Amino acid sequence: MLDRRSQGLLTLHGCIVTAALPSLFWLQAFVGGEILGFYDYQLINMPLYLMGISACGLIYFNFYSALTGNLVDRQSVKVFQVTNLQSLALLTMIFGIIFATKDKGISRVFVGFYLLLSYGLLFFLNSTMPRVFARLFFRGDNLRRCMVIGSSTSYEKLADWIVDRKNIGLDLVGLVAPDKKKFEEKPEYYLGDASNLADLVRSHFINQIVLLETKQSKDWVRGVMEVAEEQGCQVLIYNPWAEYFDTPLNSVKDGPHTFFVPREEPLESPVNRLMKRVLDIAVSLPVVLLILPPMILWVRHHQRKESPGPIFFRQDRRGYNRTVFTIFKFRSMGVHNDDEARQATENDDRIFEFGGFIRRTSIDEFPQFWNVLKGEMSLVGPRPHIPEHDQLFGKEVRIYPHRHFVKPGMTGLAQVNGFRGEITDRERLTQRVNYDLEYIGEWSIWLDVIIVFRTILIVLRPPPTAY
Repeated sequence: MLDRRSQGLLTLHGCIVTAALPSLFWLQAFVGGEILGFYDYQLINMPLYLMGISACGLIYFNFYSALTGNLVDRQSVKVFQVTNLQSLALLTMIFGIIFATKDKGISRVFVGFYLLLSYGLLFFLNSTMPRVFARLFFRGDNLRRCMVIGSSTSYEKLADWIVDRKNIGLDLVGLVAPDKKKFEEKPEYYLGDASNLADLVRSHFINQIVLLETKQSKDWVRGVMEVAEEQGCQVLIYNPWAEYFDTPLNSVKDGPHTFFVPREEPLESPVNRLMKRVLDIAVSLPVVLLILPPMILWVRHHQRKESPGPIFFRQDRRGYNRTVFTIFKFRSMGVHNDDEARQATENDDRIFEFGGFIRRTSIDEFPQFWNVLKGEMSLVGPRPHIPEHDQLFGKEVRIYPHRHFVKPGMTGLAQVNGFRGEITDRERLTQRVNYDLEYIGEWSIWLDVIIVFRTILIVLRPPPTAY
């Protein structure tokens, strides 16, 4: 089927990338060391670095689904995103090897130049190879001569998709429909009606049928399928339910039954949950044991000088499956605060001076590592809100409660895309929720790692909304 063709092309693309990156490393080392003499070729631990770079190539297979559209259109934004993810993984791998082995022999100039060359190579391969492979493999006998069965109205909804799929070998022959008059402008598209379907399939050498309508008749559909089976045609059945939903539907097969769900939920898998939990513990445990204790003493010292009172701010928040838990933060506002439910605003008079500093730098969030260690929160996920705000935001944005399908996080996809701090209007709330739902549907352990790294950069350079 067509999805297998796309997946196969991207798998082949991934194999080329996996081979190209270590080859580039070896070639640069050989030319720069043996031919040009810029550095000592013998000092590079070639087997170790080649093995690490090859491992990165295997990791990249998690990213290639985003390039599916590139088989039809270049979609440079997606190409940039995938290339950036690949380069980040490659950089982490190489410097991880250098740090772990304390390698002082490899030239840092060599490493920097290799990372630049690899970025250019990855961008070139990501933007061109899927399309090149499609043109190479899907021509001649590999073309699927396609017949569409359905009304002209149904066809118009998929016309662009059908034409675009010629890139992966779907060659539109024409449409079988009851309304010939609507094809007077382009009569070459009209093949006839379904009463003589078998003859049409034979005479036009059809080997792919796209069924757009069922006419709510089991007998009619069975007749189409019998013709397809007798003539050796593959059948692609259009899902009309998608028109009723704002998000793409995903099919789920459970036993003999097939269902549709509005979005994927990778974290429903126990394996994925375990991977995410391991990452949470691996980061939160050292922070709680080594960083949080001296930080508590430091924050306590400043609080006593500027605003005596409890060191921690505790507040009920809604988490996974709408359960309520107590979140911990370093207190940044005065003790006598009768309106804790009100969001912090710019120049908020409730925030004392040192409290403003720890809020801008996100130091006030560090006690939440305890919530992460306890399992009430995760490093990455939708930010938790108080129950009152949950009710308010749920009225503003209908899909808001879907955020509770996963554990809340200390940071999230929305926060690293500029939606941190005060929620000022419905549009910003909607955008934040959309990012949260995108995270839930697209989760991977590498997405968590990338969001953590991006959060570190944001903490070092706080945005204007960090108050």
